[in-house]
Amino acid sequence: MSKKYISQVILLSGAVLIAGCGGTVAFQGAQAQSVTGTPPPPPPPPPPPPPPPPPAPPPRVELRDNKIEIHEKIQFAVNKATILEASFSLLAEIGDVIKKATHAKKIAIEGHASSEGDKNLNLKLSDARAKAVMKYLVDHGIEKERLTAKGYGSSKPIADNETEEGREKNRRVEFNIVEQDVTSKKIEIDPATGKEKVLEEKTAEVKKEEPPVPTEADKKKAEEKKAQAKPAPAPAPAPVKAPAPKAPAAPKAPAK
Repeated sequence: MSKKYISQVILLSGAVLIAGCGGTVAFQGAQAQSVTGTPPPPPPPPPPPPPPPPPAPPPRVELRDNKIEIHEKIQFAVNKATILEASFSLLAEIGDVIKKATHAKKIAIEGHASSEGDKNLNLKLSDARAKAVMKYLVDHGIEKERLTAKGYGSSKPIADNETEEGREKNRRVEFNIVEQDVTSKKIEIDPATGKEKVLEEKTAEVKKEEPPVPTEADKKKAEEKKAQAKPAPAPAPAPVKAPAPKAPAAPKAPAK
């Protein structure tokens, strides 16, 4: 093999290596080609964000310091103590709140009525409705020892009985916590960490004394006492007599 042939092979191998390492190799006789057809459509825009969820409805049952407040009335059949099915879900929420309120040892269920109709019938109906609510709660898992039920008729109005709106507010059932455990703590704050340290913790039983419902005799005595406390009307002033008219003076005699 001649030296000239070996030199050409070496040069050709070097050219191939250079092309493989990123060089450009031109092809003889190549022609440009055009691409025809419709380009693909652009991607669709992203979907809009979902709307925010609607606000949660306000709670129908809330636990206060010494009361379980309900923001919806318990519905009964007309002139009866039968609880309507529409109020079953409300009573279920009331039961859940009572179960969680373990500090409430005694809850008084009170039935109230407006001043319409016979007072004695209203008293009996409000008492029967309070006892019906208590029975429903006991049947659904509330300890009977934690509940009392009593009707007060129209003796404790919270609104004006002269208007229909006021009378509607007075027809109600209330849940008052009359006996509960109150926990008091004595704490110390660590100045370095800011954490609280409980030094002393006490739990005391607090009872709410229920004032007696005034009877008709009590109301009559109160009215009499109020009338006696009023100051007596001042006596009318004596009429002032007009002075008697003076007799005209006699004419003086002329001086002589």
